[in-house]
Amino acid sequence: MITVTTRRAALGACLALGLAVAASPAAAQDAPSDPWDFHDPAISRQQLVQVLARYQAAAASQAYSPELRAQARADVDTIQARLRDGDMRVGDRLRLVVAEQKDLTDSFTVSQGPSLVLPVVGTVPLAGVLRSELADRLTIAVDSVYRRATVRVELLVRIAVTGGVVRAGFYALPRDALVDDAITAAGGLGGGASLAKAYIERGRDQLWPPDSLQVVLRERRTIGELDLQAGDRIVVPVIAAADPTRTAQALSYIFQLPLSIYALYQLVK
Repeated sequence: MITVTTRRAALGACLALGLAVAASPAAAQDAPSDPWDFHDPAISRQQLVQVLARYQAAAASQAYSPELRAQARADVDTIQARLRDGDMRVGDRLRLVVAEQKDLTDSFTVSQGPSLVLPVVGTVPLAGVLRSELADRLTIAVDSVYRRATVRVELLVRIAVTGGVVRAGFYALPRDALVDDAITAAGGLGGGASLAKAYIERGRDQLWPPDSLQVVLRERRTIGELDLQAGDRIVVPVIAAADPTRTAQALSYIFQLPLSIYALYQLVK
């Protein structure tokens, strides 16, 4: 599996070849820290547009193999979809804190639309909203009812942790949480659990197979950076422990085998 980091490193050479789109000084100040990272949860719309331009330039460059250009075109489609559809998904959860408003200080779930239904405020459309735009969108909605209210927003993702953990189930975690944090929320590893064989799946597809997930764990990447969505599953396989009774029986048979062979030899001698 080609990781996002590997792909960005390959396509990042476009900068050295002069394929990056020229930017004004003001735009340069707003450039993301990694000019090829379109998964950054905190990226602004302007920054994402700049990243899109870089991938479009790479996709059109004859300096790269057909495979790299095809990958760049696929990334262009992904970035355009994010700009169009936003980051909010049905089932996502967020924690909202509004000063002096107890009804609005709670956790809420994104519903169809996608949208968010808030007490008193009503339905807030979230289609096309990036994570970096979420706080402003909700602040404007709340301000329409409670003038100059102080609003804080933390986006959560409802992730399943299954297999060899103490308390398997769904957990609403902030997007800056690590995979390790999800396993800790589930009570940690249980007996016979193999973290080395753990993987992340969506539906029937493995998003992050064991080898790739080990890299994720070492790099301490967040669930937001992995672009995990509500309903995704972290699966920790349980390796069956050896049965001591069966082991003793097998050893007994091994020790008895030479005696049986010797007795048979004596009979036919």
